[in-house]
Amino acid sequence: MTLHVASRGATCVALLLLAGAAAAGSRLDAQDTASATPPVQAASTPVSAVEAQRASEKEAVLKFCQSLDTNSPPTVAGTSARAECWKKLQLTGMGDLLVDAKYSAAVQDYDNAVKADSVRRMSDSSTAAVDQKMQAAQRAIQTRNLDGASSSVDDILAIQPNNQRALALKDRIDGLKRARQLKITLFAVGAAVLALAAGLGVLAKKLSGRHGQKVAQKKVAAAERKAVVKIVDGVGRGKLYTIENALFRIGAASSDKPEERNDLVLSDSASAISRYHCSIIRRDGRFYLIDSSLNGTILNDEALDRGEHHDLEDGDEFTVANVARLKFLMM
Repeated sequence: MTLHVASRGATCVALLLLAGAAAAGSRLDAQDTASATPPVQAASTPVSAVEAQRASEKEAVLKFCQSLDTNSPPTVAGTSARAECWKKLQLTGMGDLLVDAKYSAAVQDYDNAVKADSVRRMSDSSTAAVDQKMQAAQRAIQTRNLDGASSSVDDILAIQPNNQRALALKDRIDGLKRARQLKITLFAVGAAVLALAAGLGVLAKKLSGRHGQKVAQKKVAAAERKAVVKIVDGVGRGKLYTIENALFRIGAASSDKPEERNDLVLSDSASAISRYHCSIIRRDGRFYLIDSSLNGTILNDEALDRGEHHDLEDGDEFTVANVARLKFLMM
């Protein structure tokens, strides 16, 4: 009885030991399984806090660069700012295909702006040189240095062949040169006329006989006939100017020098009347009108050829540069 009880007690102890071992094995197996399988963690966010901050910075710089692309002027400074902005994204490791394309476009725009600015500077320099030459030509004309004026105009046309101001000034200088040459010719003609008149006077005195005296008297009377020029229309309308010498000059120039003085000075606001516009020459008792202007002289509604002699009759009217209308009268 006692043995059976003891046996049953031993069996229970053995069962308890086996159960404890099994439990221990189960715990060991669970621990092994736990060590083999990583613990399950809660789902993490898509990016880390640092990456999120970096993405935010990139987005801000990207928007700023895009704003520069939209609002910056196409100047050297504006295109340089754009290129620097996109370059910053590349240097900070934020570049991608879009950033690279935007940077290349900004660099191209910067190169174009630099070229355009260089062309503009060259054009400004050329314009300043032309203006200086133009002023020099005008000063030379004022001082009657026509050769110096021609040289300055030629320099302008070498830079800008189609400069309309220079072309117009060249025509004016050429006209002044022709007028100067014509003036020299007129002085020579006037001297010849005076010499001829003096010779006729001497010849008239030497003529013998009745017929000779009559001819001489007629020539002297013709030479002594007086003529006047009357301003019919224009500044000084109604004034009379007596033709006292063999050469009577009309123009805009006013000078104290006898060789440069006009007998009838006319002027107008548009400067259409030439300095020595036309002249009236008396020869053998007759009067002739000679045009030497740039803008022309019209006699009895007919334009005169420059440098040609045209007879003047009592009552003839002639227009100077379409500004003043004059009338030739015999007294």
